[in-house]
Amino acid sequence: MKFKLIFSAFLSCFVMLGALGISNVEAAPKVVDFELEVELKNNTEYDIEYEVEGNKIKAKYKVPGSATKYGQEAQSMVETLLKQLNISPDSNKEKLKNQILSILQVNPNDVDEFELEVKFDNGEKLKID
Repeated sequence: MKFKLIFSAFLSCFVMLGALGISNVEAAPKVVDFELEVELKNNTEYDIEYEVEGNKIKAKYKVPGSATKYGQEAQSMVETLLKQLNISPDSNKEKLKNQILSILQVNPNDVDEFELEVKFDNGEKLKID
């Protein structure tokens, strides 16, 4: 008897959410390719790459003062960065650039070149030069 009551309540909520259009919430597009290159005026370079190819992920994480990381270790570092950014195809480019520099602890006045290319699983792209 309790099960029928609980199931009935659950079903009612599910139907109401569907009527409100809440069940059609689209997931945010996922990053499938991320390439960041930052060159500072003193020739210091940041090179962060992440690419999803089917079930495999290739990653590279190169920042000054640390050994270049590849594979699983780099993947973990890049995914942490991506979570902090909450990046999407319609991200404000200037805010995103400043957020990346802040996370990397880079003074924007020290930047000579900044390039970012991101591809999402829905085919959309984001590019900052």
